[in-house]
Amino acid sequence: MTSSSFGNPLVQQRSLLKGLAFVELEDQAVLEIAGPDAKSWLHALTSQNILNLKTGESTESLLLDPQGHVEQQLKVIATEAGLLLILPKSKLADFQAWLQKMKFRTKVEISTRDDLRVIASFAALEQALYSWVDHFSAGSPGGVRYAESARAFDYQEHLVGLDQRIDLEPASPMALEGLRIAAGRPAINDIDERALPHEFDWLASAVHMSKGCYRGQESVAKIHNIGHPPRRLIILNLEEGDILSQQGDEVFYQDKLVGKVRAAALHYEAGSVALALVNRNTPYLDLMVQTVSGRYAATQEVLVPFDAGKAANLPRPSAFKLSGKK
Repeated sequence: MTSSSFGNPLVQQRSLLKGLAFVELEDQAVLEIAGPDAKSWLHALTSQNILNLKTGESTESLLLDPQGHVEQQLKVIATEAGLLLILPKSKLADFQAWLQKMKFRTKVEISTRDDLRVIASFAALEQALYSWVDHFSAGSPGGVRYAESARAFDYQEHLVGLDQRIDLEPASPMALEGLRIAAGRPAINDIDERALPHEFDWLASAVHMSKGCYRGQESVAKIHNIGHPPRRLIILNLEEGDILSQQGDEVFYQDKLVGKVRAAALHYEAGSVALALVNRNTPYLDLMVQTVSGRYAATQEVLVPFDAGKAANLPRPSAFKLSGKK
């Protein structure tokens, strides 16, 4: 079904926020990890504390490469049998193949759950067999938030049967995308090959800072404690409200290229909005976005501040003091 089949996405956004509508996430898959070692195994592989999840509880976790770059965003639900993971269908095959290589003698069984659909809403769903609750706004235990405050985003994803009827109005993924961007909520489609969780403020919901021994953990701790993430996530509000940006559009401060748009959509109140990654030292001033139809001014809303990181507050070596670097 195309986005035009749903009607006006800006009207749908209001219905979604009121709990009157849902979005069918046809691009999402469900993976099950069952067995007595399910929690301890995924806990050791990813960034979040999964070991202590109780049945019915949910969390968010990241799979990182050895340098700490984001590879996978996992929405995790604890069940009596083990764990259910929600992730994009486009990333399922690679992730499942990697998990199979990491099994060794672990007592787990990995399988896709093609009998389940993924439904998004901003309210509880009676028909849900399992539900994933987004903790990005509230933060997760053991996490760290760089933003001064978090915007409300009471988002949930529900797993239902293939033939289950949903007694709400259907809305388009485009409508949901506008709400997500306006809330400053990162998603896996926003990343590039250099993406670090710090740049997206993902340490608030998907990384447990007291947990060690997972791939990429050393880089996560080093950047947070003694460094700064090289880029920072911002919201852009284009002054031309009917001009829609797109991923990859270049962002300029005056005539200097400072970053790129990672996601864009229309919002029922804010108009044309985008998430962009810009260089850490980009001034907190208005920017310009180069779209296919021209270059347009955009106001900047800071999500991750330029001084994010360096939590240990260790003194710099004398060579840096003499050079004036910070």
